[in-house]
Amino acid sequence: MCGIVGITSTKQVSSTIINSLKKLEYRGYDSAGLATIANGQINEKKCQGRVEKLENILFQNPSKGNLGIGHVRWATHGIPNTVNAHPHSSEIVSVVHNGIIENSEELKKNLEKSGKKFKSQTDTEVITVLLTEKLEKYDPLNAVFETLEMLKGSFALGIIFKNYKNYVIGARRGSPLAVGYSNNENYLGSDSYALKTMTNKISYLDDGDVCVLTKDDIKFYNSKKNIINKEIFTLSEDKSAISKGNYKNFMIKEIFEQPVTTKTCLKEYIDKIREEINFYNLPINPKKMDKIVLIGCGTAYHSCLVAKYWLEEFTSLNIETDIASEFRYRKIRFNKNTLYIFVSQSGETADTYAALDLCKKQNVKTCSIVNVVESSIARISDCVLPIHAGPEIGVASTKAFLGQMLVLYLLTLKISEIRNNIEHKEYKKKIGELKKIPKLITESLKEEEKIQLIAKDIYKSKGSMFLGRGSSFPIAL
Repeated sequence: MCGIVGITSTKQVSSTIINSLKKLEYRGYDSAGLATIANGQINEKKCQGRVEKLENILFQNPSKGNLGIGHVRWATHGIPNTVNAHPHSSEIVSVVHNGIIENSEELKKNLEKSGKKFKSQTDTEVITVLLTEKLEKYDPLNAVFETLEMLKGSFALGIIFKNYKNYVIGARRGSPLAVGYSNNENYLGSDSYALKTMTNKISYLDDGDVCVLTKDDIKFYNSKKNIINKEIFTLSEDKSAISKGNYKNFMIKEIFEQPVTTKTCLKEYIDKIREEINFYNLPINPKKMDKIVLIGCGTAYHSCLVAKYWLEEFTSLNIETDIASEFRYRKIRFNKNTLYIFVSQSGETADTYAALDLCKKQNVKTCSIVNVVESSIARISDCVLPIHAGPEIGVASTKAFLGQMLVLYLLTLKISEIRNNIEHKEYKKKIGELKKIPKLITESLKEEEKIQLIAKDIYKSKGSMFLGRGSSFPIAL
């Protein structure tokens, strides 16, 4: 996972790019870089290490230009160093990339046979070399489309061109990409969080989309090169949600937000007057379901594993869990009476999106549990169940994991009640217990000092073993 940003403006952009990269640093911090266009040249600066180091380099040797791209990296191809850091530039084009080009080795060998030279170990530099070659025949937009046809894998791209000083192109396949709108300035970013300090007007690219940004305009194209329109979303103005406030870091802040986020989630789904759980838009009547498949990656997959125990305990349904990255490589026997539930904090997880896309092509019923209701996964699901956790910036998921499990537990109880798998008295009792959770979390957080004492005993250990049985097993994972 890497972070990318692009800006075209009437003003100098390097400091704005740096500020955006700081917001994206949760997506990668082993190297950072940016490129701007100034005096008819691509001005590239990059380094191993965090954005702060790049900022110091720019302080000593500023990068001018009203247009530029930036990148923070978690290395996948090639060790973290300055050469492998993004952007990857030739004399006429510069590229930043989030994702993996699966056929990069094959493309690289063919390009080397034709005399092309490579400086880095990355898959991304293949895109730069291909674009440089295509620009001999095509204008930038068509050069991008010609290059994209040759790439296999997932990507979000930000591209600038030496001879087009008011022109940033973005492209998406698999990896998330958003654009932001402003006066005399437009933006490209891996997610809305990086853009929120500059604008609250956002659109999202779908798979296969390409966008062309100038300082005055944004145009979108689908994979067939047709101009398309995009919905513009207005983000909330809650600036406290995207700042650390008085907390040392985002993770601590997000842990202490859990009493509020759980209360918000419960208010969304529990009718206090009727003592009832409300899910109005399930795509299959639970009485007609014969199976539920829970799909996610990483933390979201672990929440699915917890929910499997609950669904098997409280319903008579067959339950399966799948790691999203493996789902589409199996021979799946799809069933119209099966509900496929996809769990993702961002709603942009590439493998989860790909698994959902496969289900949509099979015309089976889908439901997504996400934190971002404008996300790609939410937009193509038959049903969306938000967790209402607010922005989660900390890399280790805390409030979002709790939110995912909470919605999955609520869903379990509701399905069980509709199918008459749980006694009405027990169902009401469980709802009453759920309403106590925010207060119980508040009490738990008062133990912070005791937790710190325990942590001091173990944080220098060479390794740790986490044991759990039953629903505690995925918690241990």
